[in-house]
Amino acid sequence: MPSYASNRHIPICGLLTAAILLFSLPAQGQEAIDWRTSAELDKQLQRPFDLTWDSVPLRDGLHSISLTQGVAIFLDRRVDPDQEMTMAFSSEPVESGLMRIAAQTGNGMSRVGDVIYIGPESTAKRLPTVAELQAQFAKRGGVPEALKLVSQKHYHWPRLANPRDVLTDVAVAHDMEWTNLDQVVKHDLWPAVDFPAMKTTEFLTLVLAGYDASYRFDKTADGVKLQLVPIPENLSLTRVHRYEGNHRDAIAKIKELFPEATVKSDGEQSIEVIASQEVQEEVAKLLRGRTARNTTVVPGDKVFTLKIQEQPLGPIIQALAAKLGYEAQLPKGMEVELHQRISFSVEKVDMKTLLDAAFADTPFTYELDGTQLLVKKKPEVQ
Repeated sequence: MPSYASNRHIPICGLLTAAILLFSLPAQGQEAIDWRTSAELDKQLQRPFDLTWDSVPLRDGLHSISLTQGVAIFLDRRVDPDQEMTMAFSSEPVESGLMRIAAQTGNGMSRVGDVIYIGPESTAKRLPTVAELQAQFAKRGGVPEALKLVSQKHYHWPRLANPRDVLTDVAVAHDMEWTNLDQVVKHDLWPAVDFPAMKTTEFLTLVLAGYDASYRFDKTADGVKLQLVPIPENLSLTRVHRYEGNHRDAIAKIKELFPEATVKSDGEQSIEVIASQEVQEEVAKLLRGRTARNTTVVPGDKVFTLKIQEQPLGPIIQALAAKLGYEAQLPKGMEVELHQRISFSVEKVDMKTLLDAAFADTPFTYELDGTQLLVKKKPEVQ
């Protein structure tokens, strides 16, 4: 019988998500992996490592990184785990290296608890906020059963586990049931997984990410029902940060680094920020006097280093556009050309140079129009 753990989740607006397959269950009979967590994971993600892949299947490569670095990595079910990867770098921080791997596959990366998630950019950028909103509701939503969701549990499942069974067992352990599980979660068989200790809210966020799903709770005469719903497009949370320094300077710096955030001050000890979970974490670092980084990428304010090797043009352009804060508009009727494989390498360049390099050896050019990156066929040379 697989061990899933027990807790009661009940965020009436609690959010779940769906991803698939991690690399990293020890062989039968071995002890669970000693994953890096909390501050140790923070340090590990900044340690440099070298990587040389030559036609290495993505799943195998990530599995190797996961075990050698002690970092749990979860790959979304929508990402082809068998695609062959060719790339190399040296003395790259683990976090930066994983971002490069995700970008080369046309995907994004984020952290949920102590697990690194790699999947579609639109999902990756929302997951940390989804997990935090779930945890907040579990603590303050007024549903007693939900409190157990934020205690740490060690979740794992065996090889060939069915995601429906995984989710059903978690619900049953919390005296709940799903109302539309079969309609949303497709039948699948997953590799064995071993997670570091985590909140059930985080576990559900990862298990559901690959279905782009979240959940809400309904209390009925028959008990608590869980209903799967799509993850909302726009997510943010409010956090009050205590700060005794110069509020005017702090707010100016926050707005400079994170223009998408809404910031207010009481003028004395508290600064209120409305933003994503990732931005909230960076703001907390900034107010503690540590270096904060802009994870949302403001065009023109950042330099880029990227190496792409034999990857399809269309997905790469879509991933780059999302990272830069744009929506890619690809031309119709040119699917064959958009599937051509491209290779390019840039180091410490601005956004324009990055995009120029991406389009250089293709039949396309681009134009930035508001929030859109318009991809067009290059004019015929007369």
